[in-house]
Amino acid sequence: MARMTMHLLTRKASRSKSRLPPLSPKRIELKVPMCCEGCEENVRDELTLLEGVKEINIDVITQKVIVLSHYDVKLEPCVVLNAVKKVKHRAELWSK
Repeated sequence: MARMTMHLLTRKASRSKSRLPPLSPKRIELKVPMCCEGCEENVRDELTLLEGVKEINIDVITQKVIVLSHYDVKLEPCVVLNAVKKVKHRAELWSK
């Protein structure tokens, strides 16, 4: 009887997990002074080395870099900022 109860509980738990909404990726926005495609490529190359980066969007005109991380990896904004500062020293977090 105990085995049957346990099996029913695990089946109910697995059903409720499937109803949870998917987690969204973490979004980190940076202001990075860039003047050309070379700057953009250097920033992109540095960010692709970070573990957990899912997507990188760079707009040279607005000088905005958006990094989306996988939801299951904890990617801190300071880690992303320090990586970009290796190639663009005046980079900073985008203020809202």
